[in-house]
Amino acid sequence: MASFSITLGDVYLLDTGGTKNHWYIALVPFGDQAFLFVNISTWYEGSTLNDGTCILRPGGSMPGFIKSKSFIAYEYAKDFTVQRLEQLIAPNSDIPYAKLQPQDLRRIQKESLKSENLAKKYLKAVKVHLDRP
Repeated sequence: MASFSITLGDVYLLDTGGTKNHWYIALVPFGDQAFLFVNISTWYEGSTLNDGTCILRPGGSMPGFIKSKSFIAYEYAKDFTVQRLEQLIAPNSDIPYAKLQPQDLRRIQKESLKSENLAKKYLKAVKVHLDRP
């Protein structure tokens, strides 16, 4: 059993098997026990991997680990239960690593509706969440 619970806007540093760890934000509930997570990636000028749908900039209410222009990489969205997430958290990382301000989370949720890279099953989950009173 996991020793923590997931709250929307929590940011986790995950070891997803690549050469480096990646930041993921708990965006909306997904099903009964999972959450949809979206990836934060660094913006590299001229890169074809950049997604201009939702840009994050350092400072203001953004967490301190965002040190340069970044974006939400909706194409790398994943759903995790708390048990699966616990297995992926990078060693020695705080749980959660950071927390988004409510207005920043809401912006990322709303802008996900404009993304051409978010899987349809995830888009549906965001719409259901945003349509709740």
